Amino acid sequence: MRQLLIILLCSISFCNAQDIAFDIYFDSGKFTVSTKHAKKINQELADLDSTTTYNFVVKGYTDFVDTENFNLKLSKSRATSVTTFLKDNYNSLINSIEKEAKGELPTEEEKRNERVGVKMHRKVSIVVSKNDHKPKIVKKKQSIYVVPVKKLRVGTSYSMGKINFKTGRVSLVQSSKKELEKLVRFLKKNRNIHVEVQGHVCCGGNDDSDALNSDTGMETLSVDRAHFIYKYLINRGISRERLSYKGYGFKLPLRFPEKGTRDRGANRRVEIMITKV
Repeated sequence: MRQLLIILLCSISFCNAQDIAFDIYFDSGKFTVSTKHAKKINQELADLDSTTTYNFVVKGYTDFVDTENFNLKLSKSRATSVTTFLKDNYNSLINSIEKEAKGELPTEEEKRNERVGVKMHRKVSIVVSKNDHKPKIVKKKQSIYVVPVKKLRVGTSYSMGKINFKTGRVSLVQSSKKELEKLVRFLKKNRNIHVEVQGHVCCGGNDDSDALNSDTGMETLSVDRAHFIYKYLINRGISRERLSYKGYGFKLPLRFPEKGTRDRGANRRVEIMITKV
């Protein structure tokens, strides 16, 4: 019984460690992502962990119908459309994404049907593997105060003014309260906007772990700082139904590797993601 349990546990661990791999299929000559394709992709990726990132490989293929040059371009268009869909819908989960145009899949001469082609060859293959806890470098966000309210997008993160905390702690530097009050005024003026407060830390190495909170002795500093601002906004009259918070540790640095105090200061930040407009 014990041996059976060990085998079962090993099997479960083995399965969890495997990549996600699946194909989506296109009609002849087509390359755009359809509603059916989107549903398939969303079903396959439904169980991805939102607290980590993944490496994606997207490969486009065609059958032999038409010229070899045309098919190479078509396979690239298929891979590009799927890559664009993934970036638009799963960007926060993407550590890296590779796109390949593979062109025609080989078909034995006797099995060729010049009019129909091979349906199973008109595809894009997608392989998803979990990132080994290495940080994903991201671009600096636009200021939420600069972008017109009508152009704010759900799922997009925006920067605020500089929110500074005391080193290793959740205590705010006095000057940062002015920036928080600016956010309070913005949210009170735009009452339909819901946001997620996102905490980020600096000073990471080759992993994406959170930093130590000196007050608690726990490695939850980005979460604790995001929670502090979340509570601050509630105490200033912003409805908790409009707010959420999340700590991202060192998963999404702006600069990596960090080469000095400027890089560390850029990575040690708080951002706002729009969750509803």
